[in-house]
Amino acid sequence: MKTIKLEISNKIYDKVLWLLQQFNPDDVKVVEENTFEKEYLSKEIEEIDNGYAEFISMEELERVMEERILKYENKNP
Repeated sequence: MKTIKLEISNKIYDKVLWLLQQFNPDDVKVVEENTFEKEYLSKEIEEIDNGYAEFISMEELERVMEERILKYENKNP
């Protein structure tokens, strides 16, 4: 299957969605864009651009990751 991305105005959104639902689900599948991820990433980029983002060193990252691995490696799901 191929994927396309459309921007549809609110006034015709329901009609377009109805039209797409008339096709066989094996032929057309409506994939909702995850707006949470988009909003989160936009906020992160804004913080970086404005100088408010907090960064850590590679050493600090390794230490934090090691702590998390040790914390969860022996837990059963």
